[in-house]
Amino acid sequence: MGIKKGKMVSNDKSSVVKIDSSLLVKVEEFIRRDENKLKFVNKKHVVDLAISEFLKEQGGKSNG
Repeated sequence: MGIKKGKMVSNDKSSVVKIDSSLLVKVEEFIRRDENKLKFVNKKHVVDLAISEFLKEQGGKSNG
């Protein structure tokens, strides 16, 4: 990872991130619900979307 104009930038295209096992169980249960089976392909997809939405929400907020 490098720093570019005050931001952390990953030098590779993908990174491995460990996620708490109890959180992964909840994600799997979420995906298994009938209304979610076709919307969410896998755990990575759910986590990517959730983080993206979280970061959008946080983007409009002040850090202090």
